[in-house]
Amino acid sequence: MATTQNNTGAREKVIPIMPCPDIRVQVAFYRELGFEVLGVYTSPNPYAALQRGNIELHFYGSRKAAPHENPTMCFLMVQDVDEVNRVFTAALKQHYGKIPRTGFPKITKVRNLVGDRRFTLTDPGGNTLFIGEKSTEADRFFRTLKAPAHAKAFAVLYDVVYSKEDPLLAESMLPKYTAMGESLTGLDKAKYLLLLADLQKYLGRKVEDAALRQLLQQYGEDTPDWRQVRSKHLAILEEDE
Repeated sequence: MATTQNNTGAREKVIPIMPCPDIRVQVAFYRELGFEVLGVYTSPNPYAALQRGNIELHFYGSRKAAPHENPTMCFLMVQDVDEVNRVFTAALKQHYGKIPRTGFPKITKVRNLVGDRRFTLTDPGGNTLFIGEKSTEADRFFRTLKAPAHAKAFAVLYDVVYSKEDPLLAESMLPKYTAMGESLTGLDKAKYLLLLADLQKYLGRKVEDAALRQLLQQYGEDTPDWRQVRSKHLAILEEDE
């Protein structure tokens, strides 16, 4: 979490206070992620304070807090979002025996959005943490098409998958994108097919990537852009759910 310094030299810091149905479960979850427990109080008012580096999170226990009804969200800015995602994902996989992608808790992969690179962590209490860093033009590579006639429409579909995180909605939109997908060529086509492959993975289905493999054989010259495409393609196929 970012801290600032005002004109008097005093440090300023925002600490979110979020609900959870069971303070003990909440503390155990964040300890698995490497958070230090600053304090835990179980009665009369359940409360916990945890810290990891400059990130400090507080929680209060409430029997009325239902994870599936919890609208609480918080954005945490970090210096290396890929490393934080790697550490958190490895810890959760070790604890649960797999990477939890649905339910409570769950974690997503890092996504490249318009203004930031982020992943989403939802804890056992249903609190949603967006964890990220500012993005660069290079980070937005997979979101942008060179074909001006299709760039805006593709960005909408991309954001539904990765920003809105609604694969079912994205799937329902695909019939409108069939003509666009058929007209794309080269790198633009590869980005579209990569999105479809990732969407299939999100939906828990077999990845149908024959068209992408054929495209890589046809156009995939050894350039930085095509190396990015190959790298993401392999990451999608190799991801262990």
